[in-house]
Amino acid sequence: MKLNLKQSKIFFYTFFLAFVLNIQASEIPDIIETKVENPKSVVFIGNSFFYYNNGIHKPTLGMVKANKDLGKGHRFRNITINSSSLEWHNVESYVTNEKIGSFSITSKNKYKRYDPENYQLAILMDCSQCPIHPDRKDLFNFYVDEHSDTLKRYGVEPSLMMTWAYKDKPEMTKSLASAYITAGNRNGIMVFPVGLAFQRSQKANPDIELYTPDKRHPSKAGTYLMAAVIYASIYKVSPVGNSYDYGLGRNIQNRLQKTAWETLSYYKNK
Repeated sequence: MKLNLKQSKIFFYTFFLAFVLNIQASEIPDIIETKVENPKSVVFIGNSFFYYNNGIHKPTLGMVKANKDLGKGHRFRNITINSSSLEWHNVESYVTNEKIGSFSITSKNKYKRYDPENYQLAILMDCSQCPIHPDRKDLFNFYVDEHSDTLKRYGVEPSLMMTWAYKDKPEMTKSLASAYITAGNRNGIMVFPVGLAFQRSQKANPDIELYTPDKRHPSKAGTYLMAAVIYASIYKVSPVGNSYDYGLGRNIQNRLQKTAWETLSYYKNK
């Protein structure tokens, strides 16, 4: 069987990583902040974990707009494929296609054109088990490295979102955290500790349901918690007291804001 260039690259990379990852595996992040200050253009690249509940970009942007100190002009983009892994995404096409985000049709049916989006920050995530599944973890590492290199080449800061354990498999948290942090450290990029926030919230707020009935995807509260962690991580500000109304009720939002900030504070001081 003949291997094409990409297959050969992955084949040899797998053997290299098998050795390196045994040495590098870590639960302590080297990078605890994103480099770009107050990014105005952010792209989320992933799967259904990002697009449930009308998309992660909506509540994250809502929290940004509620913070008047951050100014105006923020544009967030969600590029997702259901059930996808990082292998499915042609990241280079996302940052070079000037048609993406070039227009919108408003609620008043007005056609509005925009300048091409020049993303400053990209947030990547893989499928729920890809970073730890024996048949996928090498490809997770390969594509984190490849996509990070691509984004850096086009002047976009890459980052990763640590996903959460299934509701009935809490033991996944430690393995996912280690896989994401190790990949983030290797590439010198920030990992947003959303999985750790889910774990903390289940202990601190057991009455707040973070999952849909499938025990995998985020409920509306789960999406809000994810947004609060990402918002606090990127903009280096506490989400506690943020006035954006996501429709969960002030009490629940306040508790999730507190959990997000406590998680991030612990993560930064490991």
